[in-house]
Amino acid sequence: MIDTLRTIAESSGADFEIAGFTDPTYSAQPILGVPCIGTDAALSRLVHAMRLTHFMVAVGSISGGSVLRARLFAAGEAAGLEPFTAIHPSALVAGSALIGGGSVIMAGVVVQPRTKIGRNVIVNTRASIDHDCLIGDHVHVAPGAVLSGGVSLENGCHVGAGAVVLQSLRVGQGATVAGGATVVRSVGAGATVMGTPAR
Repeated sequence: MIDTLRTIAESSGADFEIAGFTDPTYSAQPILGVPCIGTDAALSRLVHAMRLTHFMVAVGSISGGSVLRARLFAAGEAAGLEPFTAIHPSALVAGSALIGGGSVIMAGVVVQPRTKIGRNVIVNTRASIDHDCLIGDHVHVAPGAVLSGGVSLENGCHVGAGAVVLQSLRVGQGATVAGGATVVRSVGAGATVMGTPAR
């Protein structure tokens, strides 16, 4: 996230500063020179003391159904911050695609026309999302994953690295598609599927 933000600033001349990050215990060491500025619980106080304006959730997921990303996103908004949407300059995003607040589109991603991506979504490095996909909130599409046209990912699901979801299929709320899986039929809410074809 830090590198993506810095690359956006350098390529566009945008005038923003990365103030820092929070940590549950305030014990984290600086990351790429960016300091830990306090605990998650102290966020509201930090907003006022440091005049913070925007936030991003920099925690990914390893499976669907995790509430951590959603909880952190809600905490940022409750503290009065605006979600920052970050699109890496090397990503190719169609003009008709819609990207929700607080989502992050990483390096090398392709997002095709009429795709709608919800809030607080991570589309990770080199993932490919074809036309007319619908992606809910708090979803993580891992590096190199491929969504064919018309795929729907419901809230809180996780599509693992290198996984493929074939056209017009649905991955239900909180479901997990394991890395490298090939999804050939829709996946129910909360289910975990793996393998080729995914079961």
